[in-house]
Amino acid sequence: MNRLLRFIRRQEFTPGLFGLFVNPFYFARRNLYRHVRALAPELSGKLLDVGCGRKPYREFFNVTEYVGLDIENSGHNHTSEDIDVFYDGKTFPFENASFDAVICSQVLEHVFLPDAFLTEINRVLKKSGKMLLTVPFVWDEHEQPY
Repeated sequence: MNRLLRFIRRQEFTPGLFGLFVNPFYFARRNLYRHVRALAPELSGKLLDVGCGRKPYREFFNVTEYVGLDIENSGHNHTSEDIDVFYDGKTFPFENASFDAVICSQVLEHVFLPDAFLTEINRVLKKSGKMLLTVPFVWDEHEQPY
């Protein structure tokens, strides 16, 4: 059963043909998967995955260090996620210019203060760093009120 659950969860972010039957967002997720995989080699060094959750794209990155950051949220169960560091929703717990690269995928639509959030990403990213940011084009409301 555990193996089947892992397979179905994988279809959420990295959908194969079976994803057509279990993932209602198959086409959006399939294209997101392909584009993140194609752009991942552009990021190197120490990478921060902001809003990492289960780190669905971790396998695409060949980096020296991969750090998953997510918000500590009492209204959300984090037990099935792979988070390295939690933050308070305001300030990332890292020094300035700590990371060579950042990925932030499908997170910005959950943020109440996007300017402050992007300022934090910019603060921890090195001056010559790169960021891969994805946002949904069309998506129904989700994870409300959290």
